[in-house]
Amino acid sequence: MPFVCYNPSMSESSRQVDPSEFERLVRDGLANLYDQAALATHPLAALASGQPETAQSKGKQLRITLTEIIEGLRPLGAGEPAGEPDPSAPEWRPYLVLRGRYIDGVSLQSLQDGMSLSERQLRREHSRAVRAVAAILWDSLPARDAAEPGPAGGPDPLGDFPVTLAPLDTMEVLRGVVATLRRRAESEGTEIVVVPPATDPRVLADRVILRQVLVSLLSYVLEVRQSGPVTVTVDLQDGRILFRVRFRAAAEGDRGAEERDRALQRLVYWGERIDARLVRQPEQQGEQELILSLPSAEEPLLLVVDDQETAIRMFQRYLSNTRLRLVGLRDGSAVLPTARRLQPQAITLDVMMPNMDGWEVLQSLQADPATRHIPVVVCSAWEEPDLALSLGASDFLSKPIKREDLLSALRGLHLLAAEGEDAPAGPAE
Repeated sequence: MPFVCYNPSMSESSRQVDPSEFERLVRDGLANLYDQAALATHPLAALASGQPETAQSKGKQLRITLTEIIEGLRPLGAGEPAGEPDPSAPEWRPYLVLRGRYIDGVSLQSLQDGMSLSERQLRREHSRAVRAVAAILWDSLPARDAAEPGPAGGPDPLGDFPVTLAPLDTMEVLRGVVATLRRRAESEGTEIVVVPPATDPRVLADRVILRQVLVSLLSYVLEVRQSGPVTVTVDLQDGRILFRVRFRAAAEGDRGAEERDRALQRLVYWGERIDARLVRQPEQQGEQELILSLPSAEEPLLLVVDDQETAIRMFQRYLSNTRLRLVGLRDGSAVLPTARRLQPQAITLDVMMPNMDGWEVLQSLQADPATRHIPVVVCSAWEEPDLALSLGASDFLSKPIKREDLLSALRGLHLLAAEGEDAPAGPAE
């Protein structure tokens, strides 16, 4: 069952950037050089900026910085840029590889042919060039702390970027990503074909993160495909939006499993922020299919508010056989804005919370026209059902909460079917 725990008040810890992880971030920044959404939230943009700026201006500055570093790798002659490029000269190769690949959008195959290099030589020169960019950028950065750690203890690519879940137009986001990658696809001699669904389902996600996940996925596919178009089909299945990406895969020897898994590691890590799951289907007659699934915005949503993570996890276990989507929230002051944005079908609300207790939260929900219609089930160890109902709650559950009591309350709100809890009814009126 899908599950997200969201805590806007969670404090950020400080850690120094790891140099080996930094090189991977540089590689990712170069790969997204023309994706404004990706660069605006990229950790390199925050690290390289010493002044308060908007995300967009930081992304623009990062693109300028990376481009200037690439141009700075152009060999010099007598104190000035040298003349015509010489692909056979080792000193020209880092510049030509990076310039061709990331600024001019030339395919790896075209670079390989134009520079008269084998595939292995080109990959070696590419790695060496990226390492050079990372070293130059690393030396230019002021000393500062990075964001929360990501995989393998390195910086989180999203840093402290807030996750904002909202219903999104699935096809609008996908078409925007395809437009971003059109030049890249043309340089690879292919096209990305989008097959829309019969209906137009809405996806529940953070727009910026979803764009980055889709850009990363399709960029990876363009990198490993052998021939033919890349086809993206959108389906709605079991309460989730499925992006089915089909392409003719290159031979395994062209790109080993270890390198392939490294390439997808970041995509999977980012996707966890929005409950995006990536599945690789068994290859059939040279055809590869990757399936990226995300929750549908039409899925019944339960907002679980409790300052204890264990309590949120308990609710997840209790409802593991249902199709309800749970969003966990541990900060009482964030309940009202989150409820306004997500419009859940119901809220379970703990009373004893720091900063803003459940009674204050309930009153704020009832006072707001945008949220007063959302049924609230108050959960407390204090036996005060009359107070809860007088303040506008729909039900009251005594702690410790039993599974059967929770299911009964949700059935009363028409979130679960009357017979068993495997199929929820429609949204509460």
